[in-house]
Amino acid sequence: MRRLWFLVPASGLAVVWLALYERSPAAVRSPQFYVLCDMPGSLKAVSAASVLCVAAAAAVAVAGAVRAVRKPSRRPRRPVLHLVAALALVVGADALDHVGSGIAYRAAVNDGGADRAACESAYHVTPGWFFFLTPEDRDQWPTDTTSPTDTLPGRTTVK
Repeated sequence: MRRLWFLVPASGLAVVWLALYERSPAAVRSPQFYVLCDMPGSLKAVSAASVLCVAAAAAVAVAGAVRAVRKPSRRPRRPVLHLVAALALVVGADALDHVGSGIAYRAAVNDGGADRAACESAYHVTPGWFFFLTPEDRDQWPTDTTSPTDTLPGRTTVK
């Protein structure tokens, strides 16, 4: 039983994989996205911090598994602490993504005069599987107008 404690922090890698999977727009359909003509610096910082949290969670999970293999123990305290730290980092990454969706929404709404069809940047909102607040359903465009993705060639939207 002493050698099996590495499975506890190693299961943190499964959580990290799910966190990376939910951040992939090609794999998981984003609940919403915002077209941005100019990416705010605060949004770049929040996105980078979110990615760093997920990378740190992976590092903590790997370090915990390696430590459990090299120095087996009868008590699960350290492996469980590594798993809890990895989970906390992934929850923190989703919390940062929640903050980022608010920043992206405000930036998209404040770009009122911009031609959104010419904008090249988009922010995909993370579903937030590990955070207790789900992303708010906010529309970037008023209901009486069409979104710029409706008019882009080769792009269809479901209404």
